Amino acid sequence: MSRRKARLLWGAGVAALACAASAGCAAGPRQYLKTGFTPPERVAVLPLNNHTTDLDGPQVARYWFDRRLSEKKNYRTLPLEEVDARLKELGITDGGQLESVTPRELGAALSAPAVIYGELLDFNYQTTGFLNVRKARARFKMVDCATGETLWENEGLGVNSSGALSASGALQAGLEQLGKQLAEKAFRSPLKTETMDMVWNAIQYLPRGR
Repeated sequence: MSRRKARLLWGAGVAALACAASAGCAAGPRQYLKTGFTPPERVAVLPLNNHTTDLDGPQVARYWFDRRLSEKKNYRTLPLEEVDARLKELGITDGGQLESVTPRELGAALSAPAVIYGELLDFNYQTTGFLNVRKARARFKMVDCATGETLWENEGLGVNSSGALSASGALQAGLEQLGKQLAEKAFRSPLKTETMDMVWNAIQYLPRGR
C-alpha cells in the first residue's frame, strides 16, 4: 500500500471515530413544542441535573442557557442568584433534588409561571492526540407551573473534534489540547464554545418570547 493511500485511510478512520464520539452523524431528537404554545411572561432556569463527572459543567451550561435565552430569544428570566436563594429555602441546592417538589410548588416559591429543567448529559474532553473531541450535550424542558404540562423540550449538542496523522503531530495536538483544558478549568470556563453551540442548537427554533 502506498504511503499516500495509507494516510488517506488513516484520515478517514480518524474522521469516523470523531463522528462516533460526537454522535453528530446521527439525527438528533426532534424538538417538542406544545400546540398553541404561548411564551410565558417569565421563566426561571433551574439548576441542571448532572449526569456527568464534571463539577463545573452544570453551572456553565445553566449560565449560558439563561443568557442566550434572554439575549437571543427575548425571554424574561429570573436572576439565577435569586432563583438559587429561593430554592435554598425549599432545601434545594442541586438539580438532582428538584424531583422532590412539584412544578406548582416551584412556581409559588419563585413567582414564575414557568420553569426550565435541564439535564447535563455529556460534558467532557477526549484527548488522545490522534483524536481530540470536546463535547457538551444537554436536554432542556420548559414546564407550566400551574398545570405541570410540558410546553417545550429539546436536546442540544456542541462538539468540536480534531485529529493528527502522525505520532509527532498527535503528541503536539495532545499537549495543546491538554494545555487548553487546564487553562479553561483554571478560569472556570470549560468547553465555553461547545456549550454556547449546544445551547443555541437547543433553543434555535423555540419561538421568541414576548
